Amino acid sequence: MLLRVAFNLLLVCCRHLLPVAIDKDLKDGNIVIDLLMSLWLAPALINADQQYLPAVDQSHWQISGDQFLCRMSQSLGAMATLAFTKEPGRPIEMQLQLDAVHLELQDVQGQVVTAGWQPVQTAPAVRFSPSFTSARLARFTEQVPLIMQQLQQGYWLKLSLDLPDQAIDLTVPNLKFEPALQQFQACIAGLLPLRWEQAREYQVIYPSGERLADADSIAYLRLLASYIQQDKKVRKILIDGHSDDAPTSLANRVLSEERADEVASRLIEFGVNKQKIEIRAHGNRYPQAVGHGGPKHNRRVMIRLIRTPA
Repeated sequence: MLLRVAFNLLLVCCRHLLPVAIDKDLKDGNIVIDLLMSLWLAPALINADQQYLPAVDQSHWQISGDQFLCRMSQSLGAMATLAFTKEPGRPIEMQLQLDAVHLELQDVQGQVVTAGWQPVQTAPAVRFSPSFTSARLARFTEQVPLIMQQLQQGYWLKLSLDLPDQAIDLTVPNLKFEPALQQFQACIAGLLPLRWEQAREYQVIYPSGERLADADSIAYLRLLASYIQQDKKVRKILIDGHSDDAPTSLANRVLSEERADEVASRLIEFGVNKQKIEIRAHGNRYPQAVGHGGPKHNRRVMIRLIRTPA
C-alpha cells in the first residue's frame, strides 16, 4: 500500500515537472512500468524504519544435499541466508544465518505476511520464534511445517531482528517455492534411515538367558544395515557380546558369544559386508552397571561403527 501511494505521488510530480512528450509516455505506462520494476526489484534498506527487502528478482530457492543432509536455501542479499534443512531422524528445521559480519543477533521474531504484489489483505496469523539463537544463527523447530505450507500458498515472511544497537525488519521474498519444494522432498526421500549420531553406537538388551534379539532390535538392525551400506566411510563394525554374572564364567562367555554372533548374522542377512565385522565375546568381565537394574543392562551386545578418518 505504501509503495503504491509513493508511486502515485511520483507520477503526479512527474506530470507537473516533465515535458509533454515524457508525460505522454507516462500515460502510456512505459516509464511507469520501468520505474516500478527498478524500485521494486532493487534492495531497499531504509535507515529511518530499518526495513530491509532483498532484490526480489534475485529471490531464488536453491536445493543442495546428499544422503546425510538436504537443504533448501535463499540468500537475502548481503545480510543473511534463510534455509530449511532436513537430517535423518530429525524433523525439518528452519535456520536464519547472518552473513553481514558487522551484525550480531540477539533475538528474532517471525511472522507470515502478504506477498509484495498481492492485494492488501489479512495474512494468516502465523508467528514463530527460534528454539536456539546465537550471535550468527537462529534455529526454528516449532511450526516449521505450517510455515512451509504458507510459503507454498504464496505468502512471504517477515523476520524482526533484534540487534545490539538497532532493530531491523527483514522481509523474505518467496518466488517459485513449489518446484523448489518438490526438489527438496525428492532429496529427503533419499536420506539415510539414520544419522551418524544414531548409527555410530547401539546396544541390544536381552532378558536373562535369551540369545535372540527382540523384534524392535531386529527392526533397528535392519535400519542400521541400510545405513552401513550407504555410508562408505564405515570401515569396521565392532560387535561386543556381554552377559551378567550368572551362572558360571564359562557359560557367560559362551552366551555372550552366541548373542554377538546372532547380531552379526542379522546384519549380514540385511546386506552388510561380513569382512567389516569383528566379533568379541567378553562374558561378565565388563559390567556396564552394578546394583539395582545392573544385570539387565549387562546382558547386552554393543555395536560400534568405525569410520575412516576424514
